[in-house]
Amino acid sequence: MALQRKIAALVWALFITLSSTPVFAKSGQYLYSFQTGSENWGSISAKSHIAYFGSDNGNLYAFDVDQVKVRWTYLTGAKVRSKPFIDNHRIFITSDDGFLYALNRWSGKLLWKASLNDGGHQRILPANHAPWEFDYTKSSPIADSRFVYVGSADGYFYAFSKRNGEMRWRFKTQGMIRATATIYQGKVFVASWDGHVYALDKHSGKLIWQYQTQGAIPSSPVIVDDILVVGSRDTYLYGLAPYNGQIIWQKALPGGSWVESSAVADSDDGYFYIGSSDAKLLFKMKTQTGDIVWQVATPGWSWGQPVVDEDRVYIGSTGHDEPGWFMTQRGFMAVDKESGETAWDYQPSMISGFVHGGVYASPAVSAGKVLIPDLDGYIHVYRQ
Repeated sequence: MALQRKIAALVWALFITLSSTPVFAKSGQYLYSFQTGSENWGSISAKSHIAYFGSDNGNLYAFDVDQVKVRWTYLTGAKVRSKPFIDNHRIFITSDDGFLYALNRWSGKLLWKASLNDGGHQRILPANHAPWEFDYTKSSPIADSRFVYVGSADGYFYAFSKRNGEMRWRFKTQGMIRATATIYQGKVFVASWDGHVYALDKHSGKLIWQYQTQGAIPSSPVIVDDILVVGSRDTYLYGLAPYNGQIIWQKALPGGSWVESSAVADSDDGYFYIGSSDAKLLFKMKTQTGDIVWQVATPGWSWGQPVVDEDRVYIGSTGHDEPGWFMTQRGFMAVDKESGETAWDYQPSMISGFVHGGVYASPAVSAGKVLIPDLDGYIHVYRQ
């Protein structure tokens, strides 16, 4: 009887896999969708065929992409727009309820939570009138062997103990912190809406250097080939020396476009990819000079950070149809890394609101599948 149960379980698992993933599915073929029921502004993290993502319904999901089922959920007190950080057996996430959460990766059990003091912050959402704040994203946690680091809308950048969530240090900026920090050679690099990029000692939080742009910075600083790449709403993309903050290069995006997107390094040294905003372009650029290798039109605002695999770059775009404004459309694209040609794409469904749908957040590639967080309330899954 026990053997029969095992055989039945194996047959059922095979049925689930085959029914959700066509055996001869080609690249870009639609496979299935998972409904969260709320707008999905948070990026997806994935490891060992389990995807982790939040939604505006306040939940964090652990989703098995092979068996097409939810492993567990954890309900926070507000929208979850940050990207989960996977750290061995733990998951770190922030919520608009003003807390940083540490959860057991396998069960979703709460290990600890720590206050970020921004639970009462009111977002200024994208609209067709001033103020032009467009506050739609969230700083995501990152971690090293000792600390979890994250920014807050209260203007502070925090370092917490990974073990118990005790605050070890904090650094005050003069604006919200919506960008995600990055760690490199003993420093943690932070971007703030006060227009500054800060290099801090990761152990003490002591300021090492700062660089001032002329606009708010929702773009996350990223190290690419020993250069710190970051964009600003002053319409410029910057390449900075991570050691002293000196500028290596500075590039203006076409048409006075904000730089909302964050860079992602190519697997081949020497290049990175980044989106834009009003320019409605995806760029491949040389890391050492900032020169454009190719640029590809996106249907709408390409605010999110692209994702790269061996052959392709994936990026979404959001749209609106407000009368009197130039049109932007909802979209998602898989682009060939070498040529810049579109390999496949799809148009997301329309939703209500000034931003009428699309894909803002970064997808994830896992188990041969591309998982796409759509504002229509679904995670759509396509063949890689």
